[in-house]
Amino acid sequence: MQFAQPLFFIGLTAILVPIIIHLFNFRRYRTYYFSNVKMLQDIAQKTKRESQLQHLIVLFLRILGIVSLVFAFTQPFIPSKTGISKNSNLVSVYVDNSFSMEGNTPSGTLFTDAIDNAKQIINNFRYTDQFVLYNNDFSARQSKRLNKDEALQELDNWTISPRSCTLDELLKFEENACANAEEFNIFHYYISDFQKNNFNFEELEHHDQSNSFFIHKPAKETGNVSIDSCWFLAPIFRVGQAVTLKVRLRNCGDAEVVKLPMKLYVNGEQKALTAVDLVANSTAECQMNYTITSAGLQCAQLQIEDIPITFDNQLFFTYQVTDNAKVSVVYEKTSNRYLAALYGMDSIFSYAEMEVNHIDYAELLKSSLVVLSEVKSLSSGLANELEKYLESGGSLLVLPAMDMETASWNSFLSKCNASQYAKLSEQGMKVGNINTESDYFKGSLQNQNEALDMPTVQKYFTFSPFHAEESIMTLENRNPLLFAHSVGNGRLILSAVAMNDDFGMAHRHALFFIPLHNMGIKSVMQQKLYNTIGVDHAQTVAKNLENSEDVYALRLQNSDVEFIPEQRNMGNECLLFLGRDITEAGFYDVLQNGARQTTIALNYDRKESQLTYYSEKEMKDFIKTMPDSSQVQMYSSNDTDITHQIQESLHGRPLWRYFVFLALFFFLMEVAVLRLWGKWKLKK
Repeated sequence: MQFAQPLFFIGLTAILVPIIIHLFNFRRYRTYYFSNVKMLQDIAQKTKRESQLQHLIVLFLRILGIVSLVFAFTQPFIPSKTGISKNSNLVSVYVDNSFSMEGNTPSGTLFTDAIDNAKQIINNFRYTDQFVLYNNDFSARQSKRLNKDEALQELDNWTISPRSCTLDELLKFEENACANAEEFNIFHYYISDFQKNNFNFEELEHHDQSNSFFIHKPAKETGNVSIDSCWFLAPIFRVGQAVTLKVRLRNCGDAEVVKLPMKLYVNGEQKALTAVDLVANSTAECQMNYTITSAGLQCAQLQIEDIPITFDNQLFFTYQVTDNAKVSVVYEKTSNRYLAALYGMDSIFSYAEMEVNHIDYAELLKSSLVVLSEVKSLSSGLANELEKYLESGGSLLVLPAMDMETASWNSFLSKCNASQYAKLSEQGMKVGNINTESDYFKGSLQNQNEALDMPTVQKYFTFSPFHAEESIMTLENRNPLLFAHSVGNGRLILSAVAMNDDFGMAHRHALFFIPLHNMGIKSVMQQKLYNTIGVDHAQTVAKNLENSEDVYALRLQNSDVEFIPEQRNMGNECLLFLGRDITEAGFYDVLQNGARQTTIALNYDRKESQLTYYSEKEMKDFIKTMPDSSQVQMYSSNDTDITHQIQESLHGRPLWRYFVFLALFFFLMEVAVLRLWGKWKLKK
């Protein structure tokens, strides 16, 4: 036990007053003479010994009462293991502002109660202390240190956010914000409902030997159904095409859901309706079929009705119904009939051929796929244009000529950091392996366990040095037949053979046609249907070459919300950084000079859909298992006002109230002895 005001022990000298009064009590017993003592026979006679005993008891009670009062004024307390420093303190306070904190409480919501708790924490520190306040947004301002008034004002500006984060992410942000604070005594406070899918308490570790406090906000667990994700079975879309949309739903509750209706809207028009059954705590997949009726960008929305959690009842996504993919073939002298049959006869592609000495570079750069078919040598001009094409995100397929000039080709390949052509091997060889997980094969083979009839080549080029980012087909001797490199934002695909009978019969085989066909459609395949707020931080958009220097803006449809994101030009594309500006799910138009260039869809993170929480008992049990050096404590969530708990953890457990009660008890006992002693004797 320690004392906050030990100087008040001087007051113990006050016990001399009752002692002096007792010692110098000059009352004397006098003798009275009565003519008839029979009149006094019912009066209890008070002896001298009884009177002295009464005075000693009263004296003892008075001394104890005074001592108790003096101890109360010295403010005794049991010191805390995590006491506040006499020097400056650095206090970091995390307030969970995710969707789950919108749960109702008797005094408001979990979030408003958490804000009040944060203010109570701040008010228990001094004006010389510094504060770091942060939530799930992790904004730049939240990494700055504030004084007491700034901290209290900052809390009034906070609102619910669609973002959620894990304990590991909190600790990393906190570590950076509290760096270089050796001269401070550091306190960490975490106010949250502590969802199980976000908090793994085994990650809790502070290397600065600081004190950590958890303020648990009890939330009510409830059932919830969310639209988890969606995807199309078709890689590309055309008007009049029947498509199938696959949707995954998740039931986070303990009760089975039967015949939950789900609707699909495309450009505001309902396209499909289905009903879904979900077993408790499970996922289910369903499909929605409809026909594409219009070209261009399509804004689609899936919708269910599920309460009380509604933020995950909608899923926004976009897809493009494009014109045919443009494939340009550059040849040396004669065009290749196999390429013409592969790309020219398929309505998916817009096929064009160019002789190597008569290339329309403007059209070439607009192509989704460029095929160099048996071009013997590369001029410097063509090589430069191809580099630009790859940097801007195009796909380039190289089919070598039998008598190719490897010097000019390898100069170009070296700049692309790609494998280089070596020598022509005339050893016949069968294809030994195909990469069914490659983007150019995936989903094309129905039964991958069947023994496949592999194509055979009579001649092929070797590569030295060989290194491939993605192997597509290899020969039995493990030499590459078809492989790909990433160059800039594009893809460079190199083949060891051309579509020519001199190289063998591989080009007549279906297994060789599959990857070449997929190279053409991959450029118009749907890339990403939607982004997730707080998870996906960037989005690429195609640049309008006529206004390539203009900046882009994002505007939420049917709203006045508009802002200019950070952006970076990359060839024919622009990378938009979504950052922390987007807080609402929906369709965002990408504007250039006020005109819409495209639209992107953003959705809330589904991590908040799983509404299971740590109980206060579970958290306390875990804290008990931690070593004492971790200095972790937890505040009880029974009280909305946690000021008393904060004061105890910072300043220790105060005992002055108990001494006040003791003083009152002793004084009351004194009064009782003085008033009841004589009556007790009479009854006796």
